[in-house]
Amino acid sequence: RVNDVTTHPAFKNAARTVAAIYDLKLANQEAMSFEEDGARYSIYYLRPKTREDLARRTRGHRMIADLTYGMFGRSPDHVASFVTGMAMKPEELKAPCGYQDNLLAYYKELRSLDSYVVYAVLPPQAARNPEFYERQNIPIPTLSVVREDDDGLVISGMKMLATGAVFANDVWIGNVLPLAPDQKKQA
Repeated sequence: RVNDVTTHPAFKNAARTVAAIYDLKLANQEAMSFEEDGARYSIYYLRPKTREDLARRTRGHRMIADLTYGMFGRSPDHVASFVTGMAMKPEELKAPCGYQDNLLAYYKELRSLDSYVVYAVLPPQAARNPEFYERQNIPIPTLSVVREDDDGLVISGMKMLATGAVFANDVWIGNVLPLAPDQKKQA
């Protein structure tokens, strides 16, 4: 059990790097943030509308890469940019599974809190062959919907590739591998 990631030998240096990224943003507000509707937000939440906006975002990402020598692969700008990109074209999330309003609300919440968000998008390596588990009559460990009720979905299981999750405020759960039609519960 890890009680404090800022002092644990396995995590303390990476925790310092995350802190340095947030310090970099504070020390370089003009380069590392933008203003919208009277509030300032991290540059990686900027939805670029012009070439200059895109150049500003690029400079912000480059400053983080320079600070970390490009060796902090899932820095706070990584998944934030992924969500920002989706928030630029929410109409692409078409019914019945679109939930455009939810995406935009999530984007705005992440942006306003300056959240460090990561994703977990892969099933465990061994779980990629469901027949193995079915033959042994044991549950498939992949994250799945257990039930749905008025409060939402109840899920159980595992996802991988949540690099940075130990430092993150939010974990985005998703899929990067195509799912077969009979894997709807894993969607």
